Amino acid sequence: MSNLQQPQPLNLLTEDVVSLSQAAKELPHRPHVSTLWRWNKRGINGRKLETVAIGSRIFTSRQAVSRFLGAIQ
Repeated sequence: MSNLQQPQPLNLLTEDVVSLSQAAKELPHRPHVSTLWRWNKRGINGRKLETVAIGSRIFTSRQAVSRFLGAIQ
């Protein structure tokens, strides 16, 4: 059993939804898209990046990235 907290689903109606690759491009150090994928699947310090799958693509939101980065600080 994992001790990681499950991410809350993001609100598609009120948040700025972006692809993982777009979110990576908008971060200051431009991590590889696989880094964001890992943040969602494995998490850091018990926190996971909130994402939503639409078809075969995975999306997050600018707000979810901000919440995630704040939580791991």
